[in-house]
Amino acid sequence: MNSDTDDLVPVFMPALVVLLVHAEDKKGTPLTRDEVHAIRDSGACIMMEADDARKMDDSRGYRDIDPENCWHDWQMARRDMGRKPDIDPGPRFDHVRSGDPAYQQTILDAQESIERFRAMLPSDGTPRPDALIKTKLVDGDNSAFMWLNNTATEGDNFTAELFEVPDTLPNYTTGIRHVVILEELMDWMVNENGRLTGGFSLRYNRARMSDAEKLDFDRHIGVTEYA
Repeated sequence: MNSDTDDLVPVFMPALVVLLVHAEDKKGTPLTRDEVHAIRDSGACIMMEADDARKMDDSRGYRDIDPENCWHDWQMARRDMGRKPDIDPGPRFDHVRSGDPAYQQTILDAQESIERFRAMLPSDGTPRPDALIKTKLVDGDNSAFMWLNNTATEGDNFTAELFEVPDTLPNYTTGIRHVVILEELMDWMVNENGRLTGGFSLRYNRARMSDAEKLDFDRHIGVTEYA
């Protein structure tokens, strides 16, 4: 997802994960998605500089749940704590600063290599399931950079399907094919049985992770080799 806000992040007091643990223990059964979001929305937090927020995590000895990915992160935290039953966390949406020159370079790299991507797609316009493209979707005041799969060529442009949708884009649904014109293509990738070609923004995100986070990231997207 895309974020152009200043470098301030919300820090929950007490930590969001503590609030969720307390609520689930009190309920006696796993929290629903709506309950998790309600607890997040009612929690007390302060805005801090990102560096200060990281220091807060260090002082606590753990990283708190990302409020923008609270359902996913809560389910992953439950797994780490051995809580049952295990619940599908769903997709995690990465927030990036679109003005970062390094991120802007990923868009240029994708655009400049587009013919390589086009050559990997069926020439008859048949969709290729493991070929994905990324574009910016706008829904009211919200916007997000989203991946779409089952990509096919359509003249100079592409069509693809949206397979995951964040809560901030309520007017979009999965499974619908979208036309993505060449100028709106932000990235492309092909994942051939774990071998990733393209995916320039994924590489950008991955480069900022710890070694442990990289392993989790690779497992999540199903990549064992970066071409």
